[in-house]
Amino acid sequence: MDRRADRVPPAGRRGHVAARPAWRCRVCAAPWPCQPAKLALRVEYAHDPVGLSVYLCVLLHEAVGDWLRLRPRPPDPAELFARFVGWTRPVGAAAERGRLDQLLARTATGPPRGGRGRGGPGRPGRVPDRRRPPG
Repeated sequence: MDRRADRVPPAGRRGHVAARPAWRCRVCAAPWPCQPAKLALRVEYAHDPVGLSVYLCVLLHEAVGDWLRLRPRPPDPAELFARFVGWTRPVGAAAERGRLDQLLARTATGPPRGGRGRGGPGRPGRVPDRRRPPG
C-alpha cells in the first residue's frame, strides 16, 4: 500500500508549504512552518521523530542560505532553531531545556572558582586521577 497517497491533501485544499526564499506559508502567509504545517509534519513523521528533526535541520540550513542572500544582517540562530527544529522536541523537554539554559549560562561566565573542576588551577584541560587519594 502506498502511504504517500495518504499524504496528498484533498482536492481543492493545498498543503501549508513554504514559499521560498521568504519561508512563509503559501496558504496562510505565517512564518513557515506554521501551525498547520507543524501538525501535518508531526503526523507524517509520527513513526520517525529523528527523521523529522533531520529533515527540518536541512530546511533550516537552506533557510539560512536564503536569508543571507536577501538580508544585510545575519539571522538570530536561536530564533531560527526554535522556529524550524525546537518545536519537535518532546513536551517533557521543558525541564531539560531549563537545565541546558543553566549550563550554557554557567559556561558563558567561565569555570567555577576555587580550583575545582578540570585539573584545578595551573593545569587546564587535565582531569585529575581519581584512583589515588589527594596527597
